[in-house]
Amino acid sequence: MTDIGTRWQTFITVYLTLVVRLLVGGTLVFSGVTKLTEHSEFVNIVNSYHLLPEVLGTKYAMVLPWAEFVFGAYLILGIQIRLSALVSVLMAISFAVANISAILRGEEHCASCFGSVITLPVPYSLSIDILIIIAGVLLVIIGGRGSLLNFDDFFGNSQR
Repeated sequence: MTDIGTRWQTFITVYLTLVVRLLVGGTLVFSGVTKLTEHSEFVNIVNSYHLLPEVLGTKYAMVLPWAEFVFGAYLILGIQIRLSALVSVLMAISFAVANISAILRGEEHCASCFGSVITLPVPYSLSIDILIIIAGVLLVIIGGRGSLLNFDDFFGNSQR
């Protein structure tokens, strides 16, 4: 590969991973915080989907906002990027399943995506889920190689 090609690839890798980390991480942190402020309502919404037994649905709803917040913050800070991205992909898959279920039931808006702060049409919410899945897979593949603002590189815990 030419010197220009190598520099271009490095530029894309460094800045693309930073932008993707900030967008996915920011979305997850925002989503988690909005759910935490209305936690009991979120538990009721999750159980209203009837995708899990009530006991599991309640546990899922209790853990999910914290997981979104923590792993979103990890992505923003560049901590354990591959692990954080993998968990983000798994969460986004669960969101996509819930949104597909909502579409099949004829619901028009996602009441639980961003708490009561933002109400999105279900297809928009599903689109965000798919973008998070794609972005997360990209981060799992690339990891933290040369990423800017990466705590793992700063502390010598590189994921190369």
